[in-house]
Amino acid sequence: MKEFIDLHPALLWSIAGLILLLVLAATFWQQIKWWWFNTWVNFPLIGRIATLSRDANEDIWYPGWFCGERTLCQEYKDFVHLQDELDFDEKVTYLTKAGDNGRSGTPGWIWLLTVVMVFIEALGFSYVLAGYTIPGASENLQQTGAYGIAFLIAAILVAFTHLAGHELYKSGRIKNARREWVEDKRRFKLSTGTIPLARPQNSDDHMPAYTQLCNRVGAHPTYLVSIATLIIVLLIAGAATYVRGQVLEKELVARVTHSSQRIDSMDLSRPLPRLPDADAASDRDADRKAASDEADIDRHGGWATFIVLAFVFVFLQMLGVIFGYRWGFAGQNSAQAFREMGHGQYSSYAAMRESYRRVADTAQARLAVLQQKIMARNSHVGTSGQHLSKTFRDYIQETRIADQAEWQNQRHHAEAVRRQQAASQDMGDAAPPADSAVDAVMEQLAALGDDKAAKLAILSDLPDQLQQQVITALKRRKQAQARRARNTELENLL
Repeated sequence: MKEFIDLHPALLWSIAGLILLLVLAATFWQQIKWWWFNTWVNFPLIGRIATLSRDANEDIWYPGWFCGERTLCQEYKDFVHLQDELDFDEKVTYLTKAGDNGRSGTPGWIWLLTVVMVFIEALGFSYVLAGYTIPGASENLQQTGAYGIAFLIAAILVAFTHLAGHELYKSGRIKNARREWVEDKRRFKLSTGTIPLARPQNSDDHMPAYTQLCNRVGAHPTYLVSIATLIIVLLIAGAATYVRGQVLEKELVARVTHSSQRIDSMDLSRPLPRLPDADAASDRDADRKAASDEADIDRHGGWATFIVLAFVFVFLQMLGVIFGYRWGFAGQNSAQAFREMGHGQYSSYAAMRESYRRVADTAQARLAVLQQKIMARNSHVGTSGQHLSKTFRDYIQETRIADQAEWQNQRHHAEAVRRQQAASQDMGDAAPPADSAVDAVMEQLAALGDDKAAKLAILSDLPDQLQQQVITALKRRKQAQARRARNTELENLL
C-alpha cells in the first residue's frame, strides 16, 4: 500500500479531492440543483424551453393549457415547499414543546470531520494490532490489514459516540422535566400519553411544559448506550496502549540483547595485547549499562507518548459525544417536523412564503418565455392562434384544488367505512330488528352515491344473514325501478 501511494501521489490527491467535492455537493445540493436546473432550462437548442416549445399540442385533460406549459410548471413545482400556515405552525409547536426548536440535524462536515479524526487516530494503533491480528504476514499485508482494522474501529466509535451524545441530550431533557415535575409537587401527570406529529398539538395546552415535553420525548431517561460507549472507549484505549507498550518492550529487549552480543563480539576481536580480565569486564559492564540506560530512556519516553496518545484518543471520543449532544433531536417526530419545514431553511411561515415567491417569480419568467415561443411557432406552422395567458400560480392553485378534492374523497370514504363499522357493531350489540337494520344499511348505501367501492366494502363487512337481506332489498328496489321505468315508457307511448 505504501509503495502504491508513493508511486501514485496524484491519484491519491485526486481521490481526496473527489471525496471533498462530493461532501460539498451533498452539503449544498439544493442550491446546486436549483442553479443547474435553471441553467438547463435556458440552454439553447436542447434546453427545456427549446424542446418544450416544439410541442404544440394542447392538453386535453386540462383545457387552456399546452402540454409543454404544464410540464415546465411541474418541474418547477418540485422546488416549491409550500404548506398550509396551520400545518407549519403545528410543526413549530411540536418542536417547541419537545424542546427542539432551534436545533438541527448533524451537518455533513461534522460527520466528515469526526470520521477523519477517529480514522487517523485508529490508524495509529491499528498497524500495531495488525501485527498480532495477522501474525507472519508480509509488510504490505499488515499495512492493508491496518487500514481495515482502522475503518472498523472508526465506524464503531463514531456510531457509539454519536448515539451516546444523543442519548445524553434526550435523557437530560427528560431529567429536567422530572425535576420540574417534583418541584411542582406532582400536581399534574408527568405524561398523559404520546402525542405524535399527526395529532393536534393543542391537545395538551392546558398541561405544564414538563408534561408537554414528556408527551413527545418520553418520561424515562436511559444511559445504556452511554455506559456501553464509555466501556468500549476505555477498553480500546487501554488495549491499544498495552499493545503499544508490549511492542516497545519487545523492541527494547531485542536492542539490548543485540548490543550485548555486539559488545562481546568486539571484545573477542580485539588484537593482542588484551586488557586484563577485570578491566575488560568493567568495560563490558559499562557498555551494557549505557545500552540499558538508553533503553530505559526510550522506554519512559515511549510510555509517556503512549499515555498522551491514549488521552488524545479519549478526548476525540468525547468530542464525538459532544457533537452528538449538540446536534440532533429529542422528540420522537422532531426530525420529521424539521424535514417538512425545509430542513431549517424557514424560521417562520413568512420566510417560507418568501422562498415560494422567489421560486414562483423565476418559474413565471421561464413560463412566459416558453409561451412566447409556443405562440410564435403556432403562428408559423401551427393551427391554433390561442393567446397563452396561464401563469405558474394558476398551475399551483389548480394542483392544490385537485389535491384537496382527492383528500376530501378519501376522507369521506374513510368516514363512511367508520360509520358502517360503528353501525355493524351497534347492530351486533343491540341486536335490532331485521327490518330496521336493513333500512339503516340501505340509507348508508344511498348516502354513498356512486361510490361502488365503498358500497362493496360495507356489504362485505355485514353478517351473512343481514347481507342476504340487504341483497334481497336491493333486488326488490331494482325491480321496482325497472317497473316504474316501463310504466313511464308506456305512458309516453299512449
